[in-house]
Amino acid sequence: MTEKKYSLKSNAMHRWLYSRKVDPVIVADRMRVSVFKRMIKDKTPFEEEHIRRLVYFMGAKSAFDVIYFATPEERERVRKATFGAEENKAHGRENRTKNAQ
Repeated sequence: MTEKKYSLKSNAMHRWLYSRKVDPVIVADRMRVSVFKRMIKDKTPFEEEHIRRLVYFMGAKSAFDVIYFATPEERERVRKATFGAEENKAHGRENRTKNAQ
């Protein structure tokens, strides 16, 4: 079985770095990736190990916001598995229909 790989949303990652005044070199060191900035720029997928390290460094909520998921279903599956149904309720996502009035 192959390992899953995930890309990062470059703008979201840069916003997070800038808002917390974190140097990308520090993130690269924590993730043990030598070409972190190039990987973000080129949207190169990260190994599962690197994503795990990123989650521990940034925190689950922040990391969830910068990880790119290929489909909305995958994103929702990970959201439910990570944060549970209570997080979805708090954000008004439970039983929501499109264009509901």
